[in-house]
Amino acid sequence: MSDKNQSPKAVRIDGLGFATDVSGGRGTVPLLGIFLIVFGALLAAGQLVDVAQVGASALFLALGLALLFVWLRDHSDTALYIGLFVTALALADLLSGANVVSGSGWGTLFLGIGVVATAPIRAREGKGWGWPLVLGGLLLVWGGGAIATSYMNINVDRLVGPVLLVLLGIWIVTRSRRHG
Repeated sequence: MSDKNQSPKAVRIDGLGFATDVSGGRGTVPLLGIFLIVFGALLAAGQLVDVAQVGASALFLALGLALLFVWLRDHSDTALYIGLFVTALALADLLSGANVVSGSGWGTLFLGIGVVATAPIRAREGKGWGWPLVLGGLLLVWGGGAIATSYMNINVDRLVGPVLLVLLGIWIVTRSRRHG
């Protein structure tokens, strides 16, 4: 076949899919569909093979980091919060799957670290420190308690409730002093 008989080909990324123009026709491959196929295959493989679970966790860690990059570029609060959520949980799952950490509570701890890290970001934008410090602190205590219970012979879970009440009380007292 000669080059004269072939029509020019063009590929453009359009919305949620790739739009290709071949011989005047139009076909699209939705990116959302491809993502769901890959996601479902990784989840199925993770149920059958432990190494695939680590690979799926690495994929989601990359996705979370990509969302955080989008936040850095576009200053999108949605990208920041979803990126932190996905990154924290994927990192905990990846480290557990690779046998770097063991026990429960790591996802909660990493999520708490991420939420607390949003406090200075929000403050710089004039949105205040309040809820990220409170929610992040609660998640840190909760996750840290679960981890301590996993690594120690004492049941730290019994202390989480009282410690959370003390932290909530401190937050209320310091908040009322600022406004009073």
